[in-house]
Amino acid sequence: MTALLEIEDLEVVFDGFRAIDHLSFQLDEGELRFLIGPNGAGKTTLIDVVTGLTRPAGGSVRFEGTELVGRREHEIVRRGVGRTFQTATVFEQLTVQENVDLAATFRMPYRSLLRRARRPAGGVMQALATVELEGVADRPAAVLSHGQRQWLELAMLLVQQPRLLLLDEPVAGMTKQERSRTGELLGQIAKERTVLVVEHDMDFLRRFASTVTVMHEGKILCEGPLAEVQANPMVQEVYLGRSERGTPALVGAVAVPQDPPGSGDAAVTGGAQAAGAR
Repeated sequence: MTALLEIEDLEVVFDGFRAIDHLSFQLDEGELRFLIGPNGAGKTTLIDVVTGLTRPAGGSVRFEGTELVGRREHEIVRRGVGRTFQTATVFEQLTVQENVDLAATFRMPYRSLLRRARRPAGGVMQALATVELEGVADRPAAVLSHGQRQWLELAMLLVQQPRLLLLDEPVAGMTKQERSRTGELLGQIAKERTVLVVEHDMDFLRRFASTVTVMHEGKILCEGPLAEVQANPMVQEVYLGRSERGTPALVGAVAVPQDPPGSGDAAVTGGAQAAGAR
């Protein structure tokens, strides 16, 4: 496997608090990797650094061998890195198709935007078909369900043709049926792209995760197949603590407590990122 994303000795410090502590991490091309950890472990901060939202105190982030630290957000988007946030941000007054069309324009030169005909940019309907929203393409985004909004945001990323997708709690707040559809969709997308998913829902992980990385206190605690990670005593202790007898509780016994939707860093996404890139 070829490393698509390489992070080495990364440090992030907020007012003396070390959010990322000399972390090294590698994501190979074509992987579907799940990133888990208790609240405050540094998961969202790690994504913020990769996407240029947060500048580290030290270390390196290389994508396809190119250093990303110091680059602006829109430059990183143009290099092929896309992300979602814990709360989907779409343009409610626009139709579903118009949202994806707007996101697609981020690769167009300014003159092409002025000249382009009033028809969807290339790939818009394909992206909608991938997330199964083509049937509501002409409806306002405001009427979509919570799960559909998350899928619309994902379509807004897919139309930009990213090589790496960073998804922050994509199933938070979804119904059981929506979570199942999202898991299937991630597997489908990972056949053509590399995907890193930050998630808390252990039931969702057990169904759809194969390789898992666990963060704790800004460091990588362990990583590997899900079954091995669940059996790791350190992971069990970090999530649930030890019983009175000192025996680690099983991580799989309960679902990991989930952050409320929108509790992470808020920022515009998808089409908003694209709009800022033009």
